[in-house]
Amino acid sequence: MSQILVIGASGKTGRHVVTGLITRGATVRAASRTPEKLDLEEVYRVRFDWHDESTWGPAIEGIEGVYLVKPESADVVEVVGRFLEEVKTAGVVRVVLLSEGATQTRPDHIAERHVERVVEASDLEWTILRPSWYMDDLVDEDFFGTMIRNDRVIVMTTGGSATAWIDARDIAEVAAEILVNGGAARQALNLTGPEALTLDQLAKRITATAGPVEGVEESVAEAQKRMRADGLDEGFVTYITRISESIVEGNTAIVTGEVARVTARPPRNIDTFLAEHESQLRPSGKVRSETHAEQALRCARNNEALFRRQISAWAGNKIDDLVDCYASSIVYRDMPFPDEPISGKAAFREHMKGYNALFADGQVEVELVTLTASGTNVVGELRCHARYVGPGAPEEGAPVSWYATLIDTVVDGEIVSEHAYFDPATFDRAVQQVTS
Repeated sequence: MSQILVIGASGKTGRHVVTGLITRGATVRAASRTPEKLDLEEVYRVRFDWHDESTWGPAIEGIEGVYLVKPESADVVEVVGRFLEEVKTAGVVRVVLLSEGATQTRPDHIAERHVERVVEASDLEWTILRPSWYMDDLVDEDFFGTMIRNDRVIVMTTGGSATAWIDARDIAEVAAEILVNGGAARQALNLTGPEALTLDQLAKRITATAGPVEGVEESVAEAQKRMRADGLDEGFVTYITRISESIVEGNTAIVTGEVARVTARPPRNIDTFLAEHESQLRPSGKVRSETHAEQALRCARNNEALFRRQISAWAGNKIDDLVDCYASSIVYRDMPFPDEPISGKAAFREHMKGYNALFADGQVEVELVTLTASGTNVVGELRCHARYVGPGAPEEGAPVSWYATLIDTVVDGEIVSEHAYFDPATFDRAVQQVTS
């Protein structure tokens, strides 16, 4: 491949794709609605407007590969479909589509997944890139940049789940390598950085580089209310809500090795990125002090997120992730047996391993019935379902449902004590119903 069209050549990934292509010896045609404003060297500039189809033909004439960044348009699926037909007619061989992380988890009628389907149905040598959240958005004025620099907070909806942040340069390197040298044909690649970070871990990394920054957990409803108050259109609110829900569900916490596999080098880590952008993360002026009410609300949100993360880890039998939610001095009490407290992480880990072993595959389905959080405590009522395989259970186990209430005390983002209320006779009754 030597003639490559880069759509969105001035964008977050596009400008790096241009560089990556040039270093690999390709001839680059940089596309933009205003090509005269492109500050790029060693490229051919060409006008390209998704909403002016007369610009498509001249842009793709003689081109062998396309870096495709889809338009922001209500009819995006139809527009991309028409473009791909013209691309095929022009003799283009290879297309790399920049999509989004976890798109594969969304229904086919959702626009971002629908566009992928259109690309997959083409006769082209296509590759779809699904990157996790960009590190670059941490300094972007339209995302987190202003709140980090001026308000010293980063507000997200995560439910306590992690995100494997990725540098835009790594996305671009993958795209450039595939466009020039091939590989990954008719594949969708999930691209991530080298580690997944919770909101609290992310805030601590930023703090270590650029001074104190707090992670503030925001519910989906709170985020929607804020975005609407900021005058954002309903389509954008719905789009961001999908991303937030994907994070909460844990879809962004999976770290892949695709960047290293394609480029033969590891992806950049977030500490390197933060160090390079330190000046953009530090306060630009006087920082407004947080009120006591704001501080209390922030702590309550963070504690609620911690509780949700704890329950998700327990339900999925992820014992290490569960134990990470607790302080080293944790004191845990099963309230039906108040005289048998468990102290310390090591003892708590063994207790929970044994407890989860009472259920098939260690798995429990959990429904949060009620959840109340303050700056120091969380109270949650759970409705649990599992297949009990503990003492007395038949070989196939016994289905069991029970309610439990947890009361947690939280200090500095860690649970220091927990009281668990439930009826242990529930399990005996479940066994009796199966064996009688």
